[in-house]
Amino acid sequence: MGAASGRDLEFHADRAAEITDDEYVAVTQDTFVGPAIEKFREFDPTAEETTVYYLYVTDNSDRLVGVMSLRELLNAPEDDVVEEHMVTDLVTIDGDADPEYAADEIVERDFPAMPVVDDDGVLVGVLRTDDMIEVVEEEATEDILKSAGFSFADVEKSRSSAILESSIPRILRLRLPWLIVALAGGLLAGGVIEHHEETLEGVVALAFFVPVIMDMGGNVGTQASTIFVRGLALGQIDDRNAVRHFAREGLIGLLIGLIIGAIGAVAAYVWQIDEPYAFELATVVFVGLVAVCVVASVVGYVIPWLMNKLGFDPAAASDPLITTVKDVTALLIYFGLAAILLAELL
Repeated sequence: MGAASGRDLEFHADRAAEITDDEYVAVTQDTFVGPAIEKFREFDPTAEETTVYYLYVTDNSDRLVGVMSLRELLNAPEDDVVEEHMVTDLVTIDGDADPEYAADEIVERDFPAMPVVDDDGVLVGVLRTDDMIEVVEEEATEDILKSAGFSFADVEKSRSSAILESSIPRILRLRLPWLIVALAGGLLAGGVIEHHEETLEGVVALAFFVPVIMDMGGNVGTQASTIFVRGLALGQIDDRNAVRHFAREGLIGLLIGLIIGAIGAVAAYVWQIDEPYAFELATVVFVGLVAVCVVASVVGYVIPWLMNKLGFDPAAASDPLITTVKDVTALLIYFGLAAILLAELL
C-alpha cells in the first residue's frame, strides 16, 4: 500500500504520473488470499472519500502482473494464492500519457479506477474517476480561456506569464489574428447596413433596434459556444449525440427568441405608438430577435463542432466566426423583413 497522497490537483499536470493516487492495496503474486483480505481490512486511506475497488498484484520487482476485484478476492478460498485468481489481461495507463487522454480512457472503459505504470511496467499509482473530474475541468477551463483568442497549452502560464509578462510581439501574435477576423466580420455587417441605407432613411426608428438585435445575438451565441466547448472538453458531447444537442440547442434558442422577441416587440410598439408603422416595426423587431436567437444558438454549437472536426482549435476560432455569421444573418433578416413590411414608407 502506498503512502498518503495529499496531492494538489490545482497545478497543470503534463503527465498522468503526476496526478496518480498512491493510496491503494497491492500484494505480491505469491501472497495468499487470506493475508490479502487482511491487508484490505488494515487499509486506512487519508482521504475519507477514497474507495478501493481492486487488489493490485505485483512481482518481486513491483511490476504489475495482475489485478483482482474486491468481489473476486472475497469469493476466493483464503488458502489459495492470489496468482491463481488474478486477471492478467491488464488495461493500464502509461505514466507519461497526457492527463486528458487518461481521463478519456477511464470514461470510455467505464472503470472506477485504472493502474498507472512506468516504462518498465512498475506500478506507480492509481487514477480514480473522482480525481479525473478535476483534470477534465482544468482542460475545459483552458479551452474556455482560449475562446477569448489565446492559443497556448499551459493554462497557468496563460493566466499569468503569457498575459502579463510576455513580450508585446508575442501578445500581439496571440490576440491579433482572431481580432482581425472579428474586424472583418464587423465590416461585413457594416456593408449589410449600408446596402439597406434607404430603408433606414425611410424609417429611422429601425436604427434604434440594430444594437439590440446584434447584442442579443452576441450574448446568446457566447452562451451556446461556451456551453458547447465545455461539453466537448468534458467528453459530454461526441459524434454519437452531437445531432441531438444541435436540435436541442435550436429549440432552446427558439424559446429564448420568442420570449425576448415578445419583450422587444412590446417595447418597440410602445416606443413608437404614435407612428403609423408602430405595429409593423414591432413585428420586424419580434421576428428579427427570434431569428437571431435561433441562428446564434445553432451556430454557437455547429461552428465549434466543425472547427473541431477540421482539426482547428474550436475554442480559439469559434467566437469571431460565430459573431460574423450571426451578425450578418440577423441584419439580413431584420432589414429584409423591414423592406417588405414597411415598403409603403420607403
